[in-house]
Amino acid sequence: MRLGWGSAPSSALGTDIATASGSGTRHAFTRAGRAIPVEVVEIHSGEGGGHALVFGTIGDDCLVRIHSRCLYGDALSSDDCDCGPELSAAVDMIQATGGGVLIYLEQEGRGAGLVAKARGYQLSQCSGRDTFASYAMLGYPPDARTYSAAASTLWSLGLRRIRLLTNNPEKVSAVRAVGIEVERLPLRIVPQNRAAHAYLEAKRRARGHLLPQHWWVFRMANALVLVVITTTFIGCCVSLVAVAEVVAIERLVLLAFMWAASLWGWPRTRFIRARIRLLSSRFTFFEPNSTTVDDDIRP
Repeated sequence: MRLGWGSAPSSALGTDIATASGSGTRHAFTRAGRAIPVEVVEIHSGEGGGHALVFGTIGDDCLVRIHSRCLYGDALSSDDCDCGPELSAAVDMIQATGGGVLIYLEQEGRGAGLVAKARGYQLSQCSGRDTFASYAMLGYPPDARTYSAAASTLWSLGLRRIRLLTNNPEKVSAVRAVGIEVERLPLRIVPQNRAAHAYLEAKRRARGHLLPQHWWVFRMANALVLVVITTTFIGCCVSLVAVAEVVAIERLVLLAFMWAASLWGWPRTRFIRARIRLLSSRFTFFEPNSTTVDDDIRP
């Protein structure tokens, strides 16, 4: 059941105002072959604002993702950060569960803007420093974002308990500050190259993001899934070959790997993977800093 919209406590809102008015915006949204209703709520704040996308039917304990705009990651599919894959994985999980909220904030470059972000990249690539250190050298704050407008929007949507898809403890603290109970669900996005790995490590070390130190565990898990799919398919084909004896084993193996890769990348399987992500988010055995850094505290 969808909860009604209310007003957040004025003490928690500060100067950020959320306009909880999505009247007339509800429509069908189709992604990866699956349709889900979506409603758009505009967010006004002193940092450029943003929008809340309310998918399906929401209520307490629904999934929520608070996401800052990243042109490189979200639109251009850059491998150098985790923004695009995080956004995609969050929407996968929201669709898989039938409802949730995506808050998309206009906070490019951790609130400093796209030009500052590009300058930070340029300095980092020349000097070898992480982008937080580069921002400091350029006179930018390491992270200028706040999440009070996002938190007040969630309150205005009638939510009092949520499952927040994030690795950032500052988002958890901001939502709890308006009186909403938060269960944090991690988004574990395996870095695709050294730059992405270094960026995730910088976020973990410099900003206290709750991220694993050892990504090999998750790479092995992904490989294991592919091995299981491939082995199952080969087993089925070998049974047929044993009877028909018309297919060369080399062609069979090649076909099996092609089939496994296609199945893993098939759009509809992303929702299966999303449910696996939700189940695996309950386990933190491979997040060493999660045992020493509380959700409310940054080192």
